[in-house]
Amino acid sequence: MGTSNLYSGPKKSVLLPPDYQPNENTGSLLPTDGQQEEGEENEEDGANDSDQEEDTEQQEQKEQTASVPWSSVRRSFSHAMNNSSDRSVKSVIRKYTKALGGHTNASRQAKTAKRTAVGLLNYFTGTPDVIRARFEKAGIKFEGRPTKDILNDIFILLAPAPNDLEDSLANIALNETKADIIEDTSIDLNQLEIFNEELLQRIVGNFLKHYIFDKLIMQSEQSVLNKCDNPSRLKEIEKRIKTYIDGIVDGIVPKTVKSGIQTKNFRRVVDTLFDISYRQMEDLI
Repeated sequence: MGTSNLYSGPKKSVLLPPDYQPNENTGSLLPTDGQQEEGEENEEDGANDSDQEEDTEQQEQKEQTASVPWSSVRRSFSHAMNNSSDRSVKSVIRKYTKALGGHTNASRQAKTAKRTAVGLLNYFTGTPDVIRARFEKAGIKFEGRPTKDILNDIFILLAPAPNDLEDSLANIALNETKADIIEDTSIDLNQLEIFNEELLQRIVGNFLKHYIFDKLIMQSEQSVLNKCDNPSRLKEIEKRIKTYIDGIVDGIVPKTVKSGIQTKNFRRVVDTLFDISYRQMEDLI
């Protein structure tokens, strides 16, 4: 699983490379948790307050309509164990996303994973020589070292400390992504040309796949595990869920993640990746 370094990372993440220049407008690209301050500055503006309350109630009704109880997700998982049709597997994924509150809320909850993905873009975008220079400036040594050791240093630099559940999920997904790259013997980080768009897309895409899948399994499977008398059947369902998630992400990443992305657009790109992935999961039929 590539999680042996889960608790060996730094206590504070360093996601931005030394040459990163923040753009004043990037903050507006992040999804917000609400607009609670709007309409509160002037108590006499009753009409505006009323309109806002109605809009909020309508939005909450929509979100409640879109969501399903977690018990329904667990029942779907149990059903898929006994009936492994494509429809039953899709139902697990769809109901799980709705139980999170729909794709918008699912994406909004992934704050640490998004920050980590932005960190990956910060370091792995650009020309090969620029990327290599960023890591070297951050203290990563390349010459004469195996790819495994180089990746360990890189991912320790990027990994969030596992202080809570979301941090841990992002940390595990990053370590699993590292394991994916290490297992590919064709990747030699001593070769400058390896730092290309294909590697960028693979790293970001695999991180997103692992995060979404790991979180789904963790939140949906516990009650099934307690009653499961057929571990091989459970593994098969997990594999099929992972196949659907991988397919969704693989369809999005090449169109969204490019080596020439401007720094000011990193957050927008990451928001798009998470939002569309969860939206397609919610819409599976």
